[in-house]
Amino acid sequence: MTTLRRAAFGALTLLTLLAQGPAIAAGPAQRQADTLIYLHSIEPKSLFQWWTQATYPKRNVLDSLVYLDEEQKLHPWLATAWKQDGTVWTFTLRDDVVFTDGSRLDAATVAKNFDFWLKLTTSVPDSFFKEAKVVDAHTVEFHTTHPQPYLADILSSALFGINSAASLDRDLKEIGEKPIGSGPFVLKEWKHGEEIVFERNDQYQWGPQGTHGGPAHLKTVRWKFVPDSNARWLALEKGEADLIYEPPSVKWQEAQGKYLTSQRLAPGRNQALSLNVEAGPFTDKRVRQAFAYASNRQQIAQSVFRGAVPYEGNGAYSKTTQDYLDLDDQYAHDPARAAALLEEAGYGRLNADGYRIDKNGKVLEVVLPLFPTVVNQEGVIAAQALQAEVKKVGIKLDIVLLTQTELAAGRYTKADEYDLYQGYWTLYAPTVLSINYRPAGENTSTATIYGRQQINQFAADNGNPNAHNRVRSRDWQLQEAIIAAHEEADPAARAQKLAAIQQHISDEALALGFYGSAYNLVGQTYLKGLSHNIDTPVFYEVRKD
Repeated sequence: MTTLRRAAFGALTLLTLLAQGPAIAAGPAQRQADTLIYLHSIEPKSLFQWWTQATYPKRNVLDSLVYLDEEQKLHPWLATAWKQDGTVWTFTLRDDVVFTDGSRLDAATVAKNFDFWLKLTTSVPDSFFKEAKVVDAHTVEFHTTHPQPYLADILSSALFGINSAASLDRDLKEIGEKPIGSGPFVLKEWKHGEEIVFERNDQYQWGPQGTHGGPAHLKTVRWKFVPDSNARWLALEKGEADLIYEPPSVKWQEAQGKYLTSQRLAPGRNQALSLNVEAGPFTDKRVRQAFAYASNRQQIAQSVFRGAVPYEGNGAYSKTTQDYLDLDDQYAHDPARAAALLEEAGYGRLNADGYRIDKNGKVLEVVLPLFPTVVNQEGVIAAQALQAEVKKVGIKLDIVLLTQTELAAGRYTKADEYDLYQGYWTLYAPTVLSINYRPAGENTSTATIYGRQQINQFAADNGNPNAHNRVRSRDWQLQEAIIAAHEEADPAARAQKLAAIQQHISDEALALGFYGSAYNLVGQTYLKGLSHNIDTPVFYEVRKD
């Protein structure tokens, strides 16, 4: 395999790319006093996806049961009260909420939403949801597979925004194309490849506690898709945009003081590297640790992102996740220690190209596929810098830039196809551990649901039954420790258990933190009221002054 598989790949190393993407209307954006022109990067295929890029625009349309503010405090929203009793959470609903199709919010609608999700996904909800039960018209119960102290926090995400009951009877394409909720905006039009247009819901009177409560200040939000960060920045400078997502890192410091800036580090898991322990060189802990010491990740993050995105040393959690453990210094750059570990692991010789070989002459070569919807242009540059660093100790890192077609076909997901996987997960609660490390993908957050024999059969049949377990861990002690931490009711004891898990993941070099999953926004200074829900921008209270 060649080090860089695609001829066009090297072009992505240029920080100043040619502007590309849909045309942006000329003329100062400020003149449209009741319209927000927002430029985003990635366009999802559907808004019914368990993916943050679908969650972002969906927040405009769908309200959640509770609201998590920027201080990570919960507030009533569609629910006025909630309580936990073991494996049962009870939510009391407002009685005045009307969806934009004219139907009213009730417990049956909420239960239908959760039943719908559980039938159609083996992603986030399956790790803790069991069923939803209607108690009365405005009371609903959620039953979980084990005590889930984070449930209210999790439900604050737009992933769990409530759709009208009738809208869920449509086909999936239509649900994803035009969700119908009770939110402050209505999805008016989606011009694929260009923009989504949201119009104000003038009947809105149930904003989260602590907000102004009534209809949004803005009449229209034009959510435009402009893939190139330089094109977004240029539009902002020309006054053709009010607000842009993810400016070029080289412009982040320039933006301070000149524009409105906002940064939110996504909770959950950062842009981390998962090391495949099932097949290949990383089955040896010494090789994993050697890679960690050789990688010089902190210097790479500082050099590439120039302060716009922070270094993250913890491979399990991001800095904004509850009970985060600071592990930034555990694998400080130490090429000499890396070399010693590699020699101990049997890679004591170098070939003519400077790569380490084992006793049979096999090169120490590892493969890192990069997914275009997960790693942006600057992330590719960071990966190339990583490639150069580990080469200094004799590790050959092959970077494969996947196309969307290859991604959809499931390329580079089998045990013998990759050695590292880079990706993030956005989830406020520490339950992201269960998503990333449980051995199987469906209802296995506790070992009592399926016996180990059946789980092992799933593994034999499917290769990796939990697609989010990129480490390909089969460590049942780790899994049971995660379960015990998630079930722990005492916050101090839970934090202690979670710290031990994070330390174990780092000690074993199962996953290495790289850099934060940052939601950086830059806007015109006349914008007021911008906020975030978890990592999602909230335009409900935005106005132009």
